[in-house]
Amino acid sequence: MPKSTEEYSKSADKRPRSASRSTGPVPLHFAVHKPGCHFERVLLIGFVQVLVGSILLTLILTHGKRYDEMHGTTVTQIMSIASGAILSGLTGAGFLLIVVALTENCRAMLIYLLVAAIVWVAIVSLAVTMISRACVRFKDATKIKDEQHRLANLACVSGLATFLGAVIYFFSFVVVFSFYHFRYVRRAILLHEAECDLSSP
Repeated sequence: MPKSTEEYSKSADKRPRSASRSTGPVPLHFAVHKPGCHFERVLLIGFVQVLVGSILLTLILTHGKRYDEMHGTTVTQIMSIASGAILSGLTGAGFLLIVVALTENCRAMLIYLLVAAIVWVAIVSLAVTMISRACVRFKDATKIKDEQHRLANLACVSGLATFLGAVIYFFSFVVVFSFYHFRYVRRAILLHEAECDLSSP
């Protein structure tokens, strides 16, 4: 049956809009990203932060004197206090991330990103301090006893392990930030584009 003039006008109105959408360049990160692919990773990151932070914090609390002896801060106990504070922040950030991911609170996610950035800077600072203090102790390696030399080696290894943890934590931060971007920012952009399409004649 031949189409009516009304059907022809409707099809004509739809063609330029669909053509403009198909010919328009699609952002690469929109095309590559699959919705919801980061949600499970974010929850896993939160659980790992809580688990690792709780275990290491327990070790610091139970072996604090030995830890300070290894880093040469037996009198001030500054290394055990600083490490305990950072691990407490890591554990708390993990709990916050789990709650934020389950409740999908955009503002709380921004708070987590701020807390995670502070924790990451603190971990890097602690690692650099550990490594630098161990290097200073190595300068006097000929003057110290074998036991002290072994403790200096352990302190250096501890600093390198802390720095490796900071690198891993940075990549987890990137994953969470991308989740925030595609979960909230991208959704807001798409809703804005849909409103513009509806309001356009």
